[in-house]
Amino acid sequence: MSGGDENTIWYRRSADGAARGARACARRSARRTAWKIGAAAACAALFASLLASSGQATIPLAVHIASLERIGPGRVSFGVSIAGLQPGLPETIGATAAVDGATIEQPTTAFAGPMDHFSVVLDLAGGQSRIGGVVTADFPPIPPPGENTPVTLEIMVRQGAETAAARQTGLLLLPTVLVPGYLNEIWGKQQHVLSIFRRWGYTDTGPSPNLFWFTYASRRLGLEDTAHLLAAYVRDVVLPTAYASRFNVVGYSAGGLPARWDAAFDPSWKRITNALFLIAVPNEGSVMSYIYAWYPVAKLARTPAARSFLPTFPFWRPAPGAPWEIPKGAENVELERLNAQPLPPGIRVYAFYGSRRPTRESPGTQAGVTGRLPEAAFSYGMGDGINLTASMLGEPINGGAGVPELTDRFTEQVDLGPLEHYSLVRAALPRIAAFTSGRAANLAGRAPAPLPAAKGDREPSVPPWAPPDLVAPWAASPH
Repeated sequence: MSGGDENTIWYRRSADGAARGARACARRSARRTAWKIGAAAACAALFASLLASSGQATIPLAVHIASLERIGPGRVSFGVSIAGLQPGLPETIGATAAVDGATIEQPTTAFAGPMDHFSVVLDLAGGQSRIGGVVTADFPPIPPPGENTPVTLEIMVRQGAETAAARQTGLLLLPTVLVPGYLNEIWGKQQHVLSIFRRWGYTDTGPSPNLFWFTYASRRLGLEDTAHLLAAYVRDVVLPTAYASRFNVVGYSAGGLPARWDAAFDPSWKRITNALFLIAVPNEGSVMSYIYAWYPVAKLARTPAARSFLPTFPFWRPAPGAPWEIPKGAENVELERLNAQPLPPGIRVYAFYGSRRPTRESPGTQAGVTGRLPEAAFSYGMGDGINLTASMLGEPINGGAGVPELTDRFTEQVDLGPLEHYSLVRAALPRIAAFTSGRAANLAGRAPAPLPAAKGDREPSVPPWAPPDLVAPWAASPH
């Protein structure tokens, strides 16, 4: 064998040995890798098991009940969430509700699987209770409430050896109707006004609101016609939708007169009216209405509704020193009829008024006209720039008799200070909303802090209910 052959055999043997060694090394490495992977997987599974076990042990069984929600006329709902439920174990849920002194006992109901989110629905009109869509109790139907009514729900949950309970109370507020003033159909619903009531628990949207805005054709309708429409709106819309037997009404400026009319002439309002709030209402009319009606540019002061604002007190005289009288053609028959009709007992009536006195810088509120327009002189008194304080309170003016049938019926008179007409509503509404929602015992002083503002609701930056430019450009004295 030559040297070359020997070298070749040695090389082949060396190559075969190297290959076998490489394969053996690869097998050992694969076994080590597989062992490491298996060990890592086992550790991960053990860690996850321990973590899961530890996590369940540290979350105790707990119940949370959300705020009451009106989901339909006579139907309310509470959202319930449960934390700490163990999968695979049955749970039992029991509930007790109390509405207007009536207790609704619901038997304990078993559920096969964990039910951690559900609603408890009380159908007051239908007399049924549901948990998670399942009827759990029947009870005598509860009639529409006649006052703010608390609704309380208690939930008891049991799973295995653990038990948890929670309690929540909501308030069914009586509906409140807002009756805006003259030209309301132009401006529409004032969201910054509604937002004041929303912050006290009211809602003007959804299937069962408790806050209503009455829109009417103020330029076309007279006082009595508007009152009939308001009465029908309350009867056909407000009370059925809110599922209530009584309501509150807030009348601003001219909007307070049809509310007064219904309270005085509609027999049903004695039964269904909880409270009547009058903000800057011209109960004896306004001299400004007479003055504006004289000028050709003031078309809005010569509508049928505007005639309802003419004074019922003596406000004109031909010359200084002459007795005050009501000039021919300026009679206000509708308002005189209203003022002659006393309000029935049992209706609480609250008057909010301004008390700005005449000064050298600001003459105040027109109280009388001396001479013929346009060459006339004016006298002034305390008021809000449009209505005299005495008119808002029904007191005698210029020797007139006043409206004792109204003055003697006021439950409370609230002086809002030297504010202008369009600022009075902004000052009054927070007090009224706090009062009607049961969060203020009286209307005196400043209203307590409201609930947090809802998204999109902001404090009004302009006097609400009637933008400032509603003040006519010819509001300055024509003399």
